[in-house]
Amino acid sequence: MIKIVPFENIHAAAFKQLNLEWLETYDLFEPADLKYLDDPRSNILEQGGRILMAINNNFVIGTCAIIMETSDTAELAKLAVSPDAQGEGVGRMLAMESIKKAHKMGLKKIFLVSNRKLNRAIRLYESFGFKHMPIPKDTIYNTADVYMEMIIN
Repeated sequence: MIKIVPFENIHAAAFKQLNLEWLETYDLFEPADLKYLDDPRSNILEQGGRILMAINNNFVIGTCAIIMETSDTAELAKLAVSPDAQGEGVGRMLAMESIKKAHKMGLKKIFLVSNRKLNRAIRLYESFGFKHMPIPKDTIYNTADVYMEMIIN
């Protein structure tokens, strides 16, 4: 049975590995990713954000982060599912739990940046009600060609 649990330090290697897998597979890896992948505790959790981990039989099979932008706005980021577990609804579970968590945190808006190559992920976000918007000029990712946001509170 798949469980969604909060990030702990023992998950750091899996958080990085799962994200590097998809970033490299789709040729979307950028040095900006390493800030979060190398030190999620300092750059996500200690800034007020959250990271969720999907666990099945004691194996980490997915992850998703909420990265604080302002006091009431955060980025949904680093959604990754192990290739072996794709197509089983793990990404949907992680996204849903992340949106619930953002709501409980009192956030007003969550946004994400993505790339058109990730059409399954984009359809998933659309199914939750994320709306396509123009990409902000200040995005830190050069490969971002999709920007979506959702008003939640």
